[in-house]
Amino acid sequence: MQDLQAKFRTAPVTVVLAGLCVAVFAVEYFLLATGRGEMIGMFALSGEALARGRWWTLVTHLFLHANLLHLFVNVAALWFIGPEVEMMLGRARFLVLYLVSGVAGGLLQTVFSAPSSELVGASGSVCGLLLSFTTAYPEMPLRALLFFVLPVNMKAKTLGRGLIFFSAACAVLRVLPQLGHLAHLGGALAGALLTKLWLPAAPGPRPFTVMTEEERAAEAEVLLRRVTEEGLESLSREEQRRLGRLSDRPRPRGGGRW
Repeated sequence: MQDLQAKFRTAPVTVVLAGLCVAVFAVEYFLLATGRGEMIGMFALSGEALARGRWWTLVTHLFLHANLLHLFVNVAALWFIGPEVEMMLGRARFLVLYLVSGVAGGLLQTVFSAPSSELVGASGSVCGLLLSFTTAYPEMPLRALLFFVLPVNMKAKTLGRGLIFFSAACAVLRVLPQLGHLAHLGGALAGALLTKLWLPAAPGPRPFTVMTEEERAAEAEVLLRRVTEEGLESLSREEQRRLGRLSDRPRPRGGGRW
């Protein structure tokens, strides 16, 4: 519970979006169990839905998921990468990027699909978040799971470019056509372009999660000294959020550095 509260303080939009996905899936399950599954189609995205004026499906399809595995993969990815992007962009821009990436991916997939083909899932939005991160921190060393099994060390920009290439190749070659490869591609491109627009200069400080304990302690000491000498208002909104995250980390018992 404490971890969830800390996550909500530092990345509330991420927590709310993940909670909405889970809550909507619970409603989906209830409707299917009670024989009213056709109602779900009112909120899935398709060419036919748009032709009939259901423009809300551009957004609502982001919170629907086909099955539990589909939900788990998207929510897990959102939970992992979302806080870093939210801290980097701020809450408002983070939400805009999430929705724009999802809508862009949904439209690209719908344009090249049969009119009756329904699209659901937050994959486009999640790919937008991933490309936002890799665009802002292109040289960041990462460890990715190739084919979800093999750990591979690479730079962030390699992961981002690999996602774009893989999605485009699978769409062209029709590999696993049941997956929305164009939704992934459209969301990824939208996330990268928005981040380029908002962060044209060099990227900011290294993400919190990859800093060493010594670096975190040093940064906390600097920020706390500024608060003591100049007041909390001397810190930018980003610095205040980072100080909150640093302060949330549990200190070891018996003293010592934290």
